[in-house]
Amino acid sequence: MMNKILKFTIAALALWAMGCSSYIDAPKDSQIIGQASPISLEFDKTTIITADYFISPSLIDSVVVPASLSAALSQDREEVVLSGSLDNPLDVMTFWVDGYGYDILLKKSNQQEVTITFDPEGKQYETVQLKGEMNNWNPAAAPFTKEEGVWKTTMLVNEGVYQYILMLDGKETPDPANPNTVSNGMGGTNSVLTVGDVEAEKPMLETYDHSEPVVYLKTPAIENTIVFWENYQLETRYKDNILSFEIPANAQSMERSHIRAWTYENGRLSNDVLIPLSYGKVIRDTEELTRHDNHNWNMYFVLIDRFKDGNPANTRKVDDPQIHPKANYYGGDFAGITQTIQSGYFKDIGVNTLWLSPITQNPEDAYGLWDKGGVTTTFSGYHGYWPVSSSKVDDRFGTEEEFRELLDVAHQNGMNVILDYVANHVHELHPVYQRNPDWATELYLPDGRLNTELWDEQRLTTWFDTFMPTLDFSREEVIETMTDSALYWVKDFELDGFRHDATKHIQLEFWRTLTRKIKDSVTVPTGRQIFQIGETYGSRELIASYINSGMLDAQFDFSLYDAGLNTFGQGNSFEGLETQLQESFNYYGYHNLMGYISGNHDKTRFITLTSGEVSWSEDGKLAGWTREIEDPQAFAYDRLSMFHVFNQTIPGIPVTYQGDEYGQPGANDPDNRRWMEFEEDELSSLELRNRSVYSTLTDLRNTEMTLTYGDFRFHTVTENTLAYSRAYFEEQVIAAFNKSDQQQVVEVLLRNEFDYSNLEAQFGNDFVIEDGVLKVTLPSNSFEILIL
Repeated sequence: MMNKILKFTIAALALWAMGCSSYIDAPKDSQIIGQASPISLEFDKTTIITADYFISPSLIDSVVVPASLSAALSQDREEVVLSGSLDNPLDVMTFWVDGYGYDILLKKSNQQEVTITFDPEGKQYETVQLKGEMNNWNPAAAPFTKEEGVWKTTMLVNEGVYQYILMLDGKETPDPANPNTVSNGMGGTNSVLTVGDVEAEKPMLETYDHSEPVVYLKTPAIENTIVFWENYQLETRYKDNILSFEIPANAQSMERSHIRAWTYENGRLSNDVLIPLSYGKVIRDTEELTRHDNHNWNMYFVLIDRFKDGNPANTRKVDDPQIHPKANYYGGDFAGITQTIQSGYFKDIGVNTLWLSPITQNPEDAYGLWDKGGVTTTFSGYHGYWPVSSSKVDDRFGTEEEFRELLDVAHQNGMNVILDYVANHVHELHPVYQRNPDWATELYLPDGRLNTELWDEQRLTTWFDTFMPTLDFSREEVIETMTDSALYWVKDFELDGFRHDATKHIQLEFWRTLTRKIKDSVTVPTGRQIFQIGETYGSRELIASYINSGMLDAQFDFSLYDAGLNTFGQGNSFEGLETQLQESFNYYGYHNLMGYISGNHDKTRFITLTSGEVSWSEDGKLAGWTREIEDPQAFAYDRLSMFHVFNQTIPGIPVTYQGDEYGQPGANDPDNRRWMEFEEDELSSLELRNRSVYSTLTDLRNTEMTLTYGDFRFHTVTENTLAYSRAYFEEQVIAAFNKSDQQQVVEVLLRNEFDYSNLEAQFGNDFVIEDGVLKVTLPSNSFEILIL
């Protein structure tokens, strides 16, 4: 419990709190599904698509905005254009819809004009370009012009830290005028650009106490704090540094609703606060959460064909001698997953949400070619990403009835299932392409180049391979056809959501249309929420552009994965990881639903890179085809556990690739797609130990409210040591790391107003508390989690 000497008593607080709960003026059925995502303003003008937020935009009566902004509501009510800039970092706009007001948070633009120059020092270049996180690694988006012998480019960039390189006549090089560099994870370096004062101190907003219907928050910036219940701003009162508000009586009739809050001070935004409610009462125990609480998800990626063969009768390889066995079907299926759920394996390792690889029919023949060393081979479609149908289940995985059984068994065991859906492209045998070849983008560019794998330069048109046409989502008929196809899966099957492949390669209108159809056809009539998470490699600005109330709920945070890989894997400084995590908070919020991965089927296994069986600079695919990748060194298992600790203790949804719970080795595709191993006699002592540690971690994640809804505060950040804490009311969790090659004492300056007499270390490391400082003794490559 918090120290009551330092803390106001509830009785004292009640003297100035607002008293009994009262109703706010809100409709029985909200026009907004879920919590409206904040609107981050653009530099000058911001266009809001009203259907992103409201079920029936035609019912909008008017909008009210802060005095520093002007708002133009289109005649058809489908758009609002905001002009101007906020006076403060945060404010609120109100939509009046069918007689009721809905409040949405506004965030001030933090874009700045940045000029980068390059002095060739007498050397001659035809073209100078920049590619980096600020322009989605697309050199065509930042051409330089030459003035008096010096090249320069100017762009609008959000405050933050960005990696980039220059392109000198097409050759990549770090910026010679910028001494700040960081490892690119592939044996080279990127330049680092810092825009704005990223080191400026941010105000802290903390949960403090509650005595229903009153909730108390603590912050030094109480007068600037904005609090919402659902999508309605609440009246607040404050005294000293304690703010109070009442939970509306409306919440008492709702199984789940939420309180959200933000504040600012000296022009800097705070963290956000998220408090779940059950029938109007603050949830304090994870036992009160259900599988429908997305923040409580712990996700596990199953590559179906390589997981478990539960029904050998449907195992059928592609009969082609050109296919190497590693590139053919192994036999994993729905029955194998269902059996694994029933065996209790997923419960034992603490995951509650399965992400399944695509299940639609793939071609019967071999396609593609590897001839770059080691072997020459074609490939089968065992992975599921070459659809020849968007609605037929691949018979090698099982029948529709077996898939429905899988879903039923998962739900009976408190688990969610989301399906990997491929919309961006189809196989050339897919009827959509066969009947409508003009629905594909052009395979050749106007300059004659093949338009394949140009991921950033031709982001919305590039093909993955010559036999996989990319669909042209600038065409309305393509959007309608493919959104209807996706809708089929959540209407006809009790799926809990989608993982969307190749998200950034599809226009935003597709995602808006799909989400609108899901709301209209599934959520509104049945109340069933469909979670959508996307796959986008690119800048945080690009990734965030797909996330709002009218599109995706989240995406995978590959920038933070790369930072974690470089930090825990290569030994880069924890200071870089701190910077990258703070950047993610800035873009996605402190209570985001982003996916934080241990790895995936497109990457060399973390443990193999860390151990050195595959070097950071070599081609991981080539490595897998040219030699046997051996078991990792012992220290790499410790490093993998540290990476799991990080993913399981930061905000967001931890996502584990099958086999990473114990440390399955592997180079890149297909060596990273080995058969799963479950039995103790299949695993080494190190693998068994890692799986045990992983299970302990997930148990903590699943049972501690702090690790789901707690705030986040960095305490100690050095090259080799890291410590941070998360707190939810009087509960607190502290995570500490030592990645050096020798024992370290990690010192943590503790938060005030907590009684630490019952602090417990979960992994047995020694600690003491002296004068408000926690000192944790950690061996090399180890961690500790302490719980209050």
